[in-house]
Amino acid sequence: MSSRVDLKELIEALAGAVIDAQDRIEQHQIAKLGQYFDEDNRPRTVVMRLPSMQPDAEPGTEDLYRAPLLGLVPANALKIKDVEMRFDVDLGALSDDALPDARPTATGRDWQGSAGAARKSVQVHTRGPLVGRRSTAHVVLRVEGCEPTEGHARLVGQLNQVQGVFDTQQTL
Repeated sequence: MSSRVDLKELIEALAGAVIDAQDRIEQHQIAKLGQYFDEDNRPRTVVMRLPSMQPDAEPGTEDLYRAPLLGLVPANALKIKDVEMRFDVDLGALSDDALPDARPTATGRDWQGSAGAARKSVQVHTRGPLVGRRSTAHVVLRVEGCEPTEGHARLVGQLNQVQGVFDTQQTL
């Protein structure tokens, strides 16, 4: 079974798939950020027992230190770096497609639109649905880490300013 797809439509579909993939990455990252806050939107923290560094601390004294989790883990922001797609298609003949306001040139050989550019069309014949059969389609999607956004950096900076010792205890 063969289906016909304009090359333009094929490229648009592939570009749309890449845009959708980047959107899913961003939505995942937003959901992941939500894990660092509780149901009241307060930052989740970890309490650590550290030996006291205060000048008047007695031996064996520990400080309870509270640190927001978001400031302790690296940001893992990702973005799509590049996409490579390889697949087999049969190309049909080139054809001249008239633009809506096209008119023949003086020679009558090319159709030109108002901008003066000829429009060529290529029919792509795929070899049936790719589901359930071995195919030569091959997609490589490369992602790369990127710097945290300014908003993320400011939030982590603000959280880092409020972390610190909140209680000192004597250990036995």
